Amino acid sequence: MTRSLQSIVLIITLLLTSILSANEDSPASNLYDSKHVVMLLWRGVTQAEQGFVDEMNKNDNVRITILDADKNRETLAKHIDSLEGLKPDLVYTFGTTITLSLLGSTNAPTEFNSSGEVPVVFNIVSDPIGSKIVDSVDSTQRTQNYTGVSHIVPYEVQLNVIKELGNIRTVGILFNPLENNSQIAANTLLAVATQNDINVKRYPVKKTTKGIDESNIQSLVAEMKKDNVDLVYLPADSLLISNAKAITDIVHDAGLPTFSATESPIRNSGALVGVVSRYYYAGQFAAFKAQQILTEDTFAGDIPIETLQQFSYIVNADTANLIGYFPPVSMLKISELVRNKDVLETQ
Repeated sequence: MTRSLQSIVLIITLLLTSILSANEDSPASNLYDSKHVVMLLWRGVTQAEQGFVDEMNKNDNVRITILDADKNRETLAKHIDSLEGLKPDLVYTFGTTITLSLLGSTNAPTEFNSSGEVPVVFNIVSDPIGSKIVDSVDSTQRTQNYTGVSHIVPYEVQLNVIKELGNIRTVGILFNPLENNSQIAANTLLAVATQNDINVKRYPVKKTTKGIDESNIQSLVAEMKKDNVDLVYLPADSLLISNAKAITDIVHDAGLPTFSATESPIRNSGALVGVVSRYYYAGQFAAFKAQQILTEDTFAGDIPIETLQQFSYIVNADTANLIGYFPPVSMLKISELVRNKDVLETQ
């Protein structure tokens, strides 16, 4: 996987072989029988897809087709329409937007979902229940032919980390009012924070044809200063993640620290701190579920929807120096310290 995949991929077919190429006559080489996996992506290849493909590549013969919507809903719709002709044995979906577009909601399933012919493994979905992708993550209560991985660290855990930073009384959360998962994140954080004696104020970001309006972010940050916000929270939202560098620059220029719910804004865009589930590990976990379906003929609905249980503290040391805000030593001791030059090849 290279960076070029992020910009030029519309349909790329990769033939991944391991045991098959080593011994074509081996019975083990026919476990997959050249299974076809289609990956529906929203913003190019991220570390989640890198982890998924790397893990799948450890096994037998798999043919993978990557369909990148490039953050365009019309392109996404065309990709979904093309699935019938591609005849996949399994579909991988990235994020809430793509998963809902393919499957619909629990009270309004799509024709693809209702047919149940092709299993789906979703990944990087913040809140499968809140987004109405499922009514329950428990496999004993689901009949749909899909399963998946959620990547968000429980909000209670995130808020405990925020409290550990010290002197944080009011948190301002930037969110995208046009995306369901972003609204859910803002509302959930508010509800949990209320129980933990932390004030949360919500600030909706205006979306433009080019992404965000920086003057809008500047206005929101000025409003935060008036509201005595102590820390700015960046939820798991593709719009905010894709524009995180512009956002963090404006926030930090105002002297406010940033806390990110996801890994990329800290590593790649200078957000200060976060406790996160790594995208790469989420991709590996999604591949494990895909392998159960492809090699063991397990019904996807019988596989539980799960969140990673391994969390990572990440602190951007350059940002800490820039704004003069350092997390406590107790947190630094258990954190991975990154610098702005340590940019992931794929976000």
